[in-house]
Amino acid sequence: MPIELTPFPADGAETLERWLASPLVARWWKARWTAPLLEALRAGEPVPEWIRPWLIELDGRPIGYAQDCEPARDSDAWKAEDGVGPGARAVALLIGEPEALNRKLGREAIRALAGRLFAEPGIDRLVAAPHPDNWPAIIAFKRAGFRERGRRQFPDGPVMALTAAKAVWKA
Repeated sequence: MPIELTPFPADGAETLERWLASPLVARWWKARWTAPLLEALRAGEPVPEWIRPWLIELDGRPIGYAQDCEPARDSDAWKAEDGVGPGARAVALLIGEPEALNRKLGREAIRALAGRLFAEPGIDRLVAAPHPDNWPAIIAFKRAGFRERGRRQFPDGPVMALTAAKAVWKA
């Protein structure tokens, strides 16, 4: 069974917190990326409309988390990037289960998320900003079809800007 993305469950805060606390994830993931989601889940409130959280599943088992959001909400730095306008979404993901690491599942999850987003009207570009030393993430994005746009300095620190355009996306 391939990777599946389902809306992140309202009772998933504990699982996500466990994944975020793992050393491999904590090294690269910024707490502010999931803070609005976790606050909403803990309070039993709706997730803010500008962020969409996804559960990454393999064979029906949760293995990770993905999200897409408005790039300007991700970082003001995206406003200065060419081609990042109203039709863009910022994406990020993590593989949280140790047995799912090093199996090319991140690449599959990126492709599944991109395919889902590019099928929506109005979305024509995806952007990602992993830390430039996070080579597993950069390689996964590039092998999934994203193009490297170079290092940038964002308010949170250095990133490797990566983009994918619907016009050239290969499903």
